[in-house]
Amino acid sequence: MDGLQTIDARETAGREFRYFDFVMVAFVVILLLSNVIGAGKPAVVDLPFIGPWPFGAGILFFPLSYLIGDILTEVYGYARARRCVWAGFAALIFMAFMEQVVVALPPASGWTGQSSYEYVFGKSIFVSPEAATGLRIIFASLTAFWVGEFANSFVLAKLKILTQGR
Repeated sequence: MDGLQTIDARETAGREFRYFDFVMVAFVVILLLSNVIGAGKPAVVDLPFIGPWPFGAGILFFPLSYLIGDILTEVYGYARARRCVWAGFAALIFMAFMEQVVVALPPASGWTGQSSYEYVFGKSIFVSPEAATGLRIIFASLTAFWVGEFANSFVLAKLKILTQGR
């Protein structure tokens, strides 16, 4: 025996995983909305001794994803936290693809918001060669999220082992 215990799915339907689905949904929604809000609204705050500091508004809520990631690792374990990170990663890829497709669709006649829409969501890689910059930003964002969340969950899980659950 290698110390691993096999459990049936019915055994995990108990109380300890009661809110897992809700926490995972909150995690994914915060990720998606942080990206949409961040792209859609640049903001500025006046910092003492520094002056005006511009930032994407999505940055206000993105740290909550790390907090929820820590809660997932602490309460539900590293394996379930990894599932949530993968779910968030897949949702971000799907959202980026949907944004690109929707921006590439020809606008209805009479609709004057296409340029504003492209300003917020970027030009589509399907119709515009200069959209490569947007594609690099999407790729960099996905990579940073993936590496950051997995590193965060891994370190927290190892710390829990080293501190014997304290």
